[in-house]
This record gives sequence, C-alpha cells and structure tokens, in this order.
Amino acid sequence: MQNISIATAQFENRSGDKKYNLEAIDRLSAEAAAKGAQVIAFHECSVTGYSFARKLDRAQLTDLAELIPDGPSIQALTGIAAKNNIAILAGLFAPPGIRRAERPRLADEVAARTRL
Repeated sequence: MQNISIATAQFENRSGDKKYNLEAIDRLSAEAAAKGAQVIAFHECSVTGYSFARKLDRAQLTDLAELIPDGPSIQALTGIAAKNNIAILAGLFAPPGIRRAERPRLADEVAARTRL
C-alpha cells in the first residue's frame, strides 16, 4: 500500500463570493502541492461561504446551488486540480435531488475533483 499525503486548509471565505473563494482554494492547493500533498481538504461550504445562507430564502439558496458535476464551480475546481496536480475536496450547496433522488432539500455537498 502506498502512503498518501493529505493537507487540510481553512480560510476566511467571503459569503457568496465564489470567485474570491475559488482563488483562495487555488492558492492554497498550489501551496499544498508544492509541499508534497496529493490531496487537499477544505472546510464546509468553502466555495460558497456559509454563515450568510441563513438569511436567504429557499429560492435564493436554490439560485446559489450548483449541479454536480456540471456546475461552474466544479468545472473551476477541476481546472485548479489539474493545474496544481492535486485532488481537491471542497464544499458547496447542491440543489435538491442531486445524487440522492429522495433528498427534499438543499444540502452542503463535498465535491471531490481529482487530477486529470
């Protein structure tokens, strides 16, 4: 069995600012890969932010949610993973029914993107 080096990272995300949060994920992923990590795991809702969501109604949350694996943030994570040669675990909101047909509500999903 081969050992795997896993990094963890947490940063002060900006609520609802996916661009800023993805830039932070990119920067920290590159740093972790440069130090030998093969995988990096980020905190809950690292892509979307979290605390602001309690003030949103269902329609606003649904607008913020993204399809897995076809949403723009997942596509961005795939590019970041390939560029930095590291697998990325990052959280974001997924709409109802994604991957679990019986799930009736929005959920914080962890999306895993591997190196290409």
